[in-house]
Amino acid sequence: MKTVAVIASCDTKLKEVQYMQEILLAQNVKPLVVDMSIGPKETDGADISREEVFLEDNLKWAEIKSCAKGELMEFMISAMKKKIYKLYTEGEISGVIAAGGVQNTTVATQAMQELPLGFPKVMVTTIASGNKCFKEVVGYKDIVVFPSIVDFTGMNTVIRTILKNACVSVAGMIKHGDGKIDKPEKPVVGITMMGITNKGCMAAVRELEKNGFEVWGFHATGAGGAVMEKLALDKKIDKILDMTTHELASEYFEGGFSYGEYQRLQYLRKGYVPVVISVGGLDFIDYDIREFQHSLDRRKYNKHNERLAHIKLEAEEARNVAELFTERLNAANRNVELILPTDGMRCDTRQGESLHDSLVDNVLVKTIEERAGNNIHIKYLNGNLDSEEWGIAAARYLVEKLDI
Repeated sequence: MKTVAVIASCDTKLKEVQYMQEILLAQNVKPLVVDMSIGPKETDGADISREEVFLEDNLKWAEIKSCAKGELMEFMISAMKKKIYKLYTEGEISGVIAAGGVQNTTVATQAMQELPLGFPKVMVTTIASGNKCFKEVVGYKDIVVFPSIVDFTGMNTVIRTILKNACVSVAGMIKHGDGKIDKPEKPVVGITMMGITNKGCMAAVRELEKNGFEVWGFHATGAGGAVMEKLALDKKIDKILDMTTHELASEYFEGGFSYGEYQRLQYLRKGYVPVVISVGGLDFIDYDIREFQHSLDRRKYNKHNERLAHIKLEAEEARNVAELFTERLNAANRNVELILPTDGMRCDTRQGESLHDSLVDNVLVKTIEERAGNNIHIKYLNGNLDSEEWGIAAARYLVEKLDI
């Protein structure tokens, strides 16, 4: 019988834990309850006590239990991350599940984020609703999130249904899923893309597949680029076609739809993965027009939907974004192949189209040329980056220059 770790606060959620144990056992999966309680009450019902969890950081509950709640939370997060990861590496568990509010969600998902992609992870949480940001829950990992719908006030019809669905889901993953992402036999190329570069990127994908590669696409909207970089550093990806580096524009503005706290292009100075890089979407910012800090009066922009607009950069902003971009390229620990389009960095930027602005595009390109160090080899490819012809040319350039 395979085992699933159940991360739980046994001091406040024992009834819910006992119900989850019952459902998991009915699915022929063994629950292993790992207590994350930090309240003053004595606890029971756990297979691994909080005292045992804290020992991962050489902490004794009797010596720390009088600390402030915030400090205890930090202690528990650190220790739980180590405990769950150890259970995984020692082959003691085949999945993990948790349920609760902010405290439970914070501790459990921080631990889950230590586990590899593909390993079953399920979180039932009160905060998966409203305006809450999912990055706090899932980070850059494949955590399956169930909104609890109601709060955890004991057992009732709603919470029974949601918890049962969650337990059956993690049991199904454990029994029928792979549990990990294996490296395929074909060499893997990671490519960054989004809607505004999709035509060019998909043409590149098809061309690379014709040449015998498996291609993994990553949506460059705050998390995709970060995940690609982490997989590359974990040696899951062999080469990178970083066509869409739009996230750096969001980083410069410190906001927008594609903003993520992760600073892109770190993989250039860590480890080693051959890369061909470009400037897809570097010329605009996607922003909720109600929150955009600057006037739209003189700006070119497209409405993506009722609230979100794609806003062309102004010349000074373009210069600053290009400087940030080249600063990251210059920090690379290897030579970098940089390909630049001659007719726009995304769709809608050709002559006569809504986001065409030759001044802004020229500022971006000229600044990159001026700032690029000796380790940056610049190659111009004719046309618009979001065109089939350009995508095919980019893929062929990767195959030629990276000798694969």
